[in-house]
Amino acid sequence: MNSDNSVNALHLFPRDKQSGLSSAAMMRHVCYALIPGIILQTFYVGLSVPTQIVLAIMAAVICETIVAVLRRRRLTALDVCTGLLTAMLLAVSVPATSPWWLIVTAVSFGLVLGKHIFGGVGMNIFNPALVGFCAVYLSFPAEISHWPQSYIDVSDGFVMIFQSTGDKPLDNLTGATLLASLKANGLTSIHSNTHWFINAAWLIGGIYLWLRKIADWRLSIYFVIGFIALTVVFNAFRGSEISTVQHIGLGALIFTTCFIITDPTTAATSPFGRLIYALLAALLAVIIRQYSNMPDSMAFAVLLANMAAPMIDNYTRPQYVKST
Repeated sequence: MNSDNSVNALHLFPRDKQSGLSSAAMMRHVCYALIPGIILQTFYVGLSVPTQIVLAIMAAVICETIVAVLRRRRLTALDVCTGLLTAMLLAVSVPATSPWWLIVTAVSFGLVLGKHIFGGVGMNIFNPALVGFCAVYLSFPAEISHWPQSYIDVSDGFVMIFQSTGDKPLDNLTGATLLASLKANGLTSIHSNTHWFINAAWLIGGIYLWLRKIADWRLSIYFVIGFIALTVVFNAFRGSEISTVQHIGLGALIFTTCFIITDPTTAATSPFGRLIYALLAALLAVIIRQYSNMPDSMAFAVLLANMAAPMIDNYTRPQYVKST
């Protein structure tokens, strides 16, 4: 095995040294950690949330099966678990009432272009969930921007998800993301109130992963502290309609901190490299959020940091690792 492949193969060891779990088991535990947030999303938004999850999982299973057949290889538990995790991450990241084909497209793009095109699990340089999300965000901005602003009953939810033509009940939808809506509506909408509780649920899941040593808590700390510090600096010199506290509580910061930035395959591997990687992602997130038309910037920021991770590793890995 050459030195380049050996770096990526570090993530394919049968058992993780820190957690003592197999790779497939680690993926399952990350799925378990998503459950508190999913429960609260369902409580506040409705059964459209688990509907999106079921659609995403079905798309992932079909996609993984097709790829396994085309590659003439056996579908492994690790393939299924990584597909399941990608599906769940995407399902909770898109609007609960988005059309069915949106989540199917996101999952398919994420798994094929984000994972399998690089050779499969452990060889990908980009987080598959981020690849899928950014693909549909850029391709279908109207569909992905309609977030529910109140509880959606079952019938309306099914109409909005599965009715591809005709009028849809849009009374409970807003054409803005959480942070964009905040600029216009302040803290009066259901988004700005409930999102704090949903973020608390994501944080519970993140703490579970840190305690089980499945996720590196240092990456999360570097990222969130870097984001807060840079937001304070930007707000002090530039000014913003959104305070630092609102930047923390609204949007995808907590979700990214707990479930995205800690992805071991796409993050830098050396201790100092992980610090640089997390701070780079934080800087990009603040710049994109402050200066672009995208109110929330986490997906694109971490995706760009994924791109820089191999270069960061090249300059920060200890010399004895570089020479192997």
